[in-house]
Amino acid sequence: MELSRRQRRTAALAALLGNALEWYDFAVYGYVASALGEAFFPAEATALRTLAAFGVFAVGYLMRPVGSLVLGPLGDLLGRRLMLSLSILIMGLSSLAIGLLPSHAQIGISAGILLILLRMLQGFSVGGEFTGSITYATEAAGRGQAGLLSSLAVAGGLLGFSLGSLTAALIGWGIGEQAMADWGWRVPFLLGAAVAVLGLWMRRAMPETLPPELPDSVTRDGTTLGGAILQRLQQVALQWRLVLRVIGLVSFANVIFYLAFVYLVDATGQQLGSSAAANTVATVLQTLGLPLVILGGHLADRHGLVVVNRWGNLTLLLVMPAGLLLGGQGSLAGLTAALALLLAPLMITMGAQGVLGVVLVPPHQRCAVFSIAYSLAMALFAGTAPLVATWLQERQHWPWGIPLYALIYGVLALWAVQSSRQQLR
Repeated sequence: MELSRRQRRTAALAALLGNALEWYDFAVYGYVASALGEAFFPAEATALRTLAAFGVFAVGYLMRPVGSLVLGPLGDLLGRRLMLSLSILIMGLSSLAIGLLPSHAQIGISAGILLILLRMLQGFSVGGEFTGSITYATEAAGRGQAGLLSSLAVAGGLLGFSLGSLTAALIGWGIGEQAMADWGWRVPFLLGAAVAVLGLWMRRAMPETLPPELPDSVTRDGTTLGGAILQRLQQVALQWRLVLRVIGLVSFANVIFYLAFVYLVDATGQQLGSSAAANTVATVLQTLGLPLVILGGHLADRHGLVVVNRWGNLTLLLVMPAGLLLGGQGSLAGLTAALALLLAPLMITMGAQGVLGVVLVPPHQRCAVFSIAYSLAMALFAGTAPLVATWLQERQHWPWGIPLYALIYGVLALWAVQSSRQQLR
């Protein structure tokens, strides 16, 4: 696309901040899960409340593929800007509703049911947002800048996680633990709804990167548009080899991210008897990793998509066993050393893989194929990695099983990168 320099700056800012705002809304749920469990799932056992609340958290991830099946084709049919604006609108309204939702004490079991439905809407929204913003940034970039702009979108998502953690921590510190459980948990959601308005306003100014060449059968009529979406999904099914390649490309780094920043952090917190210190270490290192994500995109522009992805995945594969075993010792020092060891290859790879996943797909199918493949990888593999690791460690007492499990995805990633090289020739 021939965009002016000002339009490219607008596109980059919208991709970064819009993704950060949406992921803030999605991620903040996890940081107030205990308070939500008390408000919506009252039970005698505190552990049961927390489990119920985190179960709703998981529902959000499981809805991501569903969102990708609708929002992905929509982005290819009616434009990237419309799809991204719709996704942040759904997220903002869902956050507002959660912030205002009556508790179990006020309306009974309906409160928990409504919370589940709203969390499903949030997951639906993310199914198109993250990959749609990477696709948009890649297409809006100037020559030799696609990796840099797409990495800004990835960095925005990670920034949203950090902002969610920081906001919840500051509110809890300011009003106290009891007030946080009583009403303070609503504040992060209401703030998220407010900043979603800012994100929606920013996206109104985004230049469209999809040429206005819509099929004659596609109109604003809901039935006709629904038929067009189904037709696009049938076309995606014919591209199943490409879908598998993109899944292989993005799974490894995301599996390691969830093992490192979710499983190891949680396991260390349990060993220490408090998760505060482990969460602080993870948040600090994750924030320090943001420039490395952008570096990964820059390196992809300078040295080639395939080269940087190959060496990023290979380096991550080499340091991964030591990092996972070191972090599994249950000490704060071990966790810090493990995350520091994994940080550079992990973040650089995450910054470089998005643009490669986008350019592998023909422009008229990019949102659909990339969104569906990425969402499936997250729901089936990355999101379940902490559960698999817990089973290997706690049930099978096999610490080495965790790096061996991750090794499977490392091999798939190297295969995907190699096959991408052949396709891009």
